[in-house]
Amino acid sequence: MLTEKQQHALDVITDFTSRYGKSPTIEELKNLLHQKSKRWVTQYLEVLEKKWFLSRGEWYRSIRLWNSIGMQTTMNIPILGYANAWTPLAVAEANDYGTLPISKSIISWDGKNHFVLRVSGTSMDQQVVNGKTIDNGSYVLIEKSNISLNESDAFLFEVDGWATLKKYKKNANQVYLIPNSSDEHHTPIILSEHDNVRASGKVVDVFTF
Repeated sequence: MLTEKQQHALDVITDFTSRYGKSPTIEELKNLLHQKSKRWVTQYLEVLEKKWFLSRGEWYRSIRLWNSIGMQTTMNIPILGYANAWTPLAVAEANDYGTLPISKSIISWDGKNHFVLRVSGTSMDQQVVNGKTIDNGSYVLIEKSNISLNESDAFLFEVDGWATLKKYKKNANQVYLIPNSSDEHHTPIILSEHDNVRASGKVVDVFTF
């Protein structure tokens, strides 16, 4: 049972999430609830969490609403921005592009180890992940800890702070970030093993809608 003020707080969170596809921040809730202190907002959230109406994670906009029977079948995975499936032109920064609700069965109940990026470009449009191709405009699910590099899967690479999706190959002192495209104009990015390049995660699923 919730008090009138607790129910109002829950209604505000539910309405905001429904309208914008992402949970409100503490500052936004403070304004929406007409509170002078963030501490009051935090106390509301603590009560709602104890009563199993929501859960909170560690990242920005991490409030997760539970459904009426106490089971949360999806988790809102943060969309951090764009990654180019072409040359590495998109800055690899964690921006707030909202969230994508994804079934817990897809992410193995491990939302903190995943994030989503929007694909820009066609250099990976022949790469198949779970029976789906990485097309321009699709969303890719990245698993952060799954970076055991191989030559068959697609990975998110950061090259001097720029993000790109590519396959990987290493030969002697050279590192190749290789496209998998129907367009022959896409060519590999050739790097030295001493260049500033790192894998940030593996593409484990693709969503197109």
